[in-house]
Amino acid sequence: MDEAFVQAKKEKKIVMVAVESASCKECNDVAAKGISTNLVKSAISNNAIFLKVSKMPEAFLGPSVLYILPSDFFGVLFLDADRNILDIMEGSSSIYIPYLEHIDKAVKENQSNGTSLAELKANYYNNIGSFESIKQLVEKIRRLNLEPQQQLLDELTQKAPEDSANSVSFLQFIARTAPIINSIAEQYLVKNRDNYNMAWYRMSLQERIILNNRIYVKSLSKAIRDKDTNYAYRVSSNRANHFNNGTAANMEDGQKASAETMLQFYKGINDTTNYLRSVFTFYDRFYMNIKVETILKEDSIRKENLFKKVPTNSTTGTVMPSSGVAVKTVSFAPRAGFYAGQLNNGAWTVYTYTKDKNHLAKAVTWVKRGLEFAETPALMDTYARLLYKTGNKEEAINWEQKAIDGNKKRDMSAVEFEKVLGLMKAGAEKIDAY
Repeated sequence: MDEAFVQAKKEKKIVMVAVESASCKECNDVAAKGISTNLVKSAISNNAIFLKVSKMPEAFLGPSVLYILPSDFFGVLFLDADRNILDIMEGSSSIYIPYLEHIDKAVKENQSNGTSLAELKANYYNNIGSFESIKQLVEKIRRLNLEPQQQLLDELTQKAPEDSANSVSFLQFIARTAPIINSIAEQYLVKNRDNYNMAWYRMSLQERIILNNRIYVKSLSKAIRDKDTNYAYRVSSNRANHFNNGTAANMEDGQKASAETMLQFYKGINDTTNYLRSVFTFYDRFYMNIKVETILKEDSIRKENLFKKVPTNSTTGTVMPSSGVAVKTVSFAPRAGFYAGQLNNGAWTVYTYTKDKNHLAKAVTWVKRGLEFAETPALMDTYARLLYKTGNKEEAINWEQKAIDGNKKRDMSAVEFEKVLGLMKAGAEKIDAY
C-alpha cells in the first residue's frame, strides 16, 4: 500500500483500494467480474493505482477518524496520494457502470480546487471545534459518501447559534446527517416538533426513506457494538413506527421490521440462543406465506411497464469522461429476487449456527421456497449444503453441481463451490469452515 501511494504521487493518479468481504465469497466474485471489464480496466489504467486487500486497512478505522467506516466494510475506497478519501463505493457490482461513475467522481474531487478533507480536519482541530469548522467538515464528509462520527454531530448542535433551532435549512442539514436514535443531535432536531415537522416533510419521500434507513443502520450498529439489548429494543420500536399508520398491512410490516431488527442484533452479537429462538417464527410468518405466483406476476408487469418507458434514441445516455463512453442504464430489482435472497440469508445463518436436525430441516423448507422465487447459484449452494448436512448426499451433490453450472453461466468464479463438491463426493464430515 505504501508503494501504491508513492506511485500515485509520482504519476499524479488516485489510489483505488478494493476491500474484499470476509463473509461473502459471492460478493467478491461479483466485484472481480465488474472490475475486470475492459472499460473499468481502461479507466483504472488512465486514472488510478489499483490494489486489492482482504480487509479494511486499520489506518481508516478507530476513534481518531472523524467519519464512520465499519471494520467489516467491503467495496472500494478512492484516495488521493496523501491517503485522503475522495469517494467510497459500498458493496460490489458485476457491471462496469458504478465503477466508472465512482472513478470519475474521485478524479474530479482530486482535481478540484476545493478545500480537501485533510485541510478541513486540520482546521477543525486548530480552531478547537468552532461551529463553522465543524459544519464545513461535516459537509465535506457527507459529500464524500461517508458518515460523520456521532460525536461530531453532537458537538455541532451543542455549538450551534441559538436561533439555528428555528431554521428549517439548518434542521434539514442536521436531519441529512442521519443522527442516531437518542443522540444529542437527534434530541436537538426534534426539540421543537413543529419546526422539525416543517423541515422533515419539506424533503421528498424518497429522501426521508433513505434517511430513516441510514439512521436505522447506524443505530443498530451502535447497539451491536455496545451489546446493548435495551437500546436494540428502542431501535426496533423506532423502526416499526415508520411503518405503522393504522392499516393492517402496515402494522404487519412494522411488526416484521421490529422482529427483523432484533434478529440482526442477535446475529451481530453472536447470540445464537436468542437468534434460534426467534428465527423460525419470523421466517414462517413473514416469508413462507407469500404467494410466489403473485410476486412473479407483479414483477413481470413492473418490468414490462418499465421498459415501455425506456427511450429508444441511441444518442441518449450518460457520458463518462474517464472512459469516453455514453451509456444508458435501466434499474430493475425484481421482488422475487429480494424474497429469494432473504430466505437464503435465514437458511444460511441457521446452517452455520446449529447441527440440530429439526432446525436444519426447517431451513431446507425456506431454501426450497426461495428457489421457487429465483434459482440463483447462492440458493442452490445453500440447499446443497443443507441436504448434505441432513444426510441427503446424492441430492446434495446434484444441487452443488447446479450451483457450479449456474455461476459459470454468469461468468462468475465457481472455485469455492467446486471445493465443496469435491468434499461432498469424498464423503467428508466437514465441507466448509463452519
